[in-house]
Amino acid sequence: MKSVANWQFLLAAFYTWTASVFFGAVLLDIVYFNAASSSLAPAETLMLFSEAADFLLLILALTLLAGMVAVGAAWKVRPARNLFIASLLLVVAEFLAPMLFFSIIETTQASLGFNVGSWVRLTLSALPPILAFLGLWKLNS
Repeated sequence: MKSVANWQFLLAAFYTWTASVFFGAVLLDIVYFNAASSSLAPAETLMLFSEAADFLLLILALTLLAGMVAVGAAWKVRPARNLFIASLLLVVAEFLAPMLFFSIIETTQASLGFNVGSWVRLTLSALPPILAFLGLWKLNS
């Protein structure tokens, strides 16, 4: 059983918290987008979501920085380190997926008839806090 210092645990817990906050912000963004796009004019919707996107990028930057610090803090505990690395990779994948796979998501959305992009985004942002909680648990045990 490896013993970690309190500061290492707190740094890993901060990453877990920021990943959870980022998931909540993405969830609110998706719900708000669905509600606002049906009731507001397209120009107003575009203005609102450009401001929300800036805020989400700030939370994402904090999450990425905290994730790198958490990996460093958990470096000596291999199971926790691997879970934090996987969580951090999924955060990066959530950021890059809309850009890299836009055409695939749009084609699938058109053929299935519902918003696949929101589900992909929601899934990719829900998995990092789960993995971070598991990493935090492994770091503590």
